[in-house]
Amino acid sequence: MKQSEQADEQVVLDMPVGSVSEDSVSPSGPSRLSKMAASAGDKADPNGLNGVHLLKSPLEIYQETGVLVQEVDEGQPCLSCRDKCSGFSPHMWRTICNNCKCPREAHDVCHEEFVNVCDRIGFQPSPEPSRHPISKEKTLSIGYSWVPPGLSNEKIEEYFSQLPNHLVPQLGTPGEKYRDRQLILQLPKQDLAAAYCKFLEKDFVKNFEDFVNTRNEMALDIGYVKDHLEQDTECKRCSGDLSMGELCVVAPKLGEDVSFHPSCFFCTVCEELLVDLTYCILDGVLYCERHYAEQTKPRCSACDEVKFLPFL
Repeated sequence: MKQSEQADEQVVLDMPVGSVSEDSVSPSGPSRLSKMAASAGDKADPNGLNGVHLLKSPLEIYQETGVLVQEVDEGQPCLSCRDKCSGFSPHMWRTICNNCKCPREAHDVCHEEFVNVCDRIGFQPSPEPSRHPISKEKTLSIGYSWVPPGLSNEKIEEYFSQLPNHLVPQLGTPGEKYRDRQLILQLPKQDLAAAYCKFLEKDFVKNFEDFVNTRNEMALDIGYVKDHLEQDTECKRCSGDLSMGELCVVAPKLGEDVSFHPSCFFCTVCEELLVDLTYCILDGVLYCERHYAEQTKPRCSACDEVKFLPFL
C-alpha cells in the first residue's frame, strides 16, 4: 500500500462517525433554511460503480423509491480543519475529503431544502391527523427547522424546554446545525435506497431490498409526543417518574403505553437524541437507523455502506 493510501486509511480508522466536537457545529453565518439559498443538490454516484443505477437526480430517485435526499457537500468547509481545507472534495471510494482527509461528516454538510423526515426515509405519514408532519411554512414561521406534530405552540415550547438548549433546532442556532448533522449521520442515504450505494453488487440488490423492506416493516418508525399523560408512569429509559398531565414521547412499536422523557429518547449506541423522533427497534431496544443496521449487517469503515456477504 502506498504511503498516501496508508495515511488515508489511518484517518478513516481514527475518526469514527460522530467524532466532531459539539463546538464544531456552531453556525458560521445565516443558516440555509433562514436564507433558503439555492445550491446544487447531491446526486447518486456518477460513475455507476455498482452497476445498479445511472446518473439520477434526487428527485428522480424520489419518484422511483419514495426516498428524497438533497444534501449539499461539495465545497462545504471542514469543521475540524477550518481554513486549512478549501472545501469538501469527495474521495473516489472513501467517505473522506480529498483535500484534508477528514471524514465527510466532519464538514458542514447540509440540506438544500427543508427536510420532511417522512420523505427522507420513504414513509407515508401516519393516517392519524395529529401525527402528520407540520408544513414547512408553519414550521419556519414559528422559528424552527422541525417541530413535533400534533402539539399547540405552547406544548411545542414545553417539549423543547426539556431538551439541552444547544440541541433545540431553532433557526440560526447550533441546534439547527445539530439536527442537520444528525439527519445525515443517523439516517445515512446509502441505507435508505440502493441508488445511493456505490458498491452494492448486482447480485446483492435483492438482499438490500429485502433488508430495507424488513427494516421498514418491523423496526423503523417515527415516534410522537403525547401532550399529557392520563396517569402516573415511569420512563422506559431512566425509570424516572412521569406524572399525570406531563408530556412524553411514545414509540408505537414498543406499545402506546410505553413512555419516555423527551431527553431520554435517544439511540442506545451513539446516545444522540433520535432525530425528528425517528427510531428503530430491535429486541425492545431503541436505535437510530445507522446503529440498528450495524446490529444486523457489517458496515465498511471506508465507504460507510452496509455489506451483504455471500453464504459460504
